[in-house]
Amino acid sequence: MIKKKFGFIQGRMTQSKSKNILQFFPQKNWEKEISEANSYGFKFIEYFAERNINYKNPIWSKTGVNKINFLSKKFNIENYSFCEDFFINHDIKNYKNLNNYTNKLFRNLSKLKIKIYVLALFEKSDLNEQNYLSYSKILKNISNKLSKYKIKLALETNLSQKYLSIFFKKVNDKNINLVYDTGNRLKKNINQHNEIIKLKNKIIHVHIKDKNFSGKNVILGQGNVNFKSIFKSLKIIDYKGCFVFETNRGNNAIKTMINNIKTIKKISRSLNYEL
Repeated sequence: MIKKKFGFIQGRMTQSKSKNILQFFPQKNWEKEISEANSYGFKFIEYFAERNINYKNPIWSKTGVNKINFLSKKFNIENYSFCEDFFINHDIKNYKNLNNYTNKLFRNLSKLKIKIYVLALFEKSDLNEQNYLSYSKILKNISNKLSKYKIKLALETNLSQKYLSIFFKKVNDKNINLVYDTGNRLKKNINQHNEIIKLKNKIIHVHIKDKNFSGKNVILGQGNVNFKSIFKSLKIIDYKGCFVFETNRGNNAIKTMINNIKTIKKISRSLNYEL
């Protein structure tokens, strides 16, 4: 069995100024995160584009991309995945500069040899039961662009398993897949175990977070996500992808993240599921 790799969302190993800000680019510490990640047991960092373009983010410049490549090679960190948050604030179907935006970004991702592009489809670009079929064309176009760089598209969405299955069948594109977010997909009336089993052929990436039924992102183990059930289902489908912590930092981001790995490994060992 291929040993799974752990990563974390960029910025989650850096303490934020406010406990309420979870997703932020660590402008002063992004280099430090790369230099320390491997020493804490991580194999990669999931870089991300913010909800509004920030040209201080190294992903947008040749110098920045070269710096990431230099540091990742120096500290034995793989450039594996990238999370797109920009379209949470901008309607992807009506964004006038979409081609310019994606062309530049995808070229830079290819220089980093990114393998998975996570596209978050929430808020302004929410993929839901009323509009999901209307996304087919634009997502196929994005997928085609990514395919040229050998990058897989992984959708992050709260669309139900039933409609996701219909959508994947309709779009019929092997390069369009799913990232399973353990926290975002938590609902009182949803059996996540069964959901994973039914979506098994499309799950290529997993975001680990814990939430309560009020939708609050909490420290791992303090919410309502049944991780034992989720990892049992991942073992059943023989999931061979990676795991990315998109977790609450707590009072100490580094200590919390170290505990995250210990917690997940303890659960997986109880299931005889090697991570």
